[in-house]
Amino acid sequence: MESAERHQIAIYLLALACAVLLGLVAPRTGPTLEHAIEPVLATLLYATFLQVPFTTLTRSFRDGRFLGAVLVVNFLLVPVIVWGLTLMLPADRAVLLGVLLVLLTPCIDYVIVFAGLAGGSGQRLLAVSQLRC
Repeated sequence: MESAERHQIAIYLLALACAVLLGLVAPRTGPTLEHAIEPVLATLLYATFLQVPFTTLTRSFRDGRFLGAVLVVNFLLVPVIVWGLTLMLPADRAVLLGVLLVLLTPCIDYVIVFAGLAGGSGQRLLAVSQLRC
């Protein structure tokens, strides 16, 4: 597991490259493989949350500076930045909705994974994920 974690970004890039190659070589496999999306995502979430020692989650709620930073970033800074970014989008409402959903819902697993890869605390983010949704 440690080796996979150490090479996590390379594994992600390799998986993306394989998916693009498969899509180009065999585009008709898309509808068949579409049914695997939810089980694969559930497995990835499960693997992500297995890495977090749940006994240490309560420490995140005791750190006032951390909680304050989470609330300020998620409810003040991020909405302003996202609003600025949406000004550059095309007028298509579907694109706008997709961008807003991705950028304004940090309670999903990629925030925890990428924070961990950047040296942040996945345990703390997981503990306050209810505040961020």
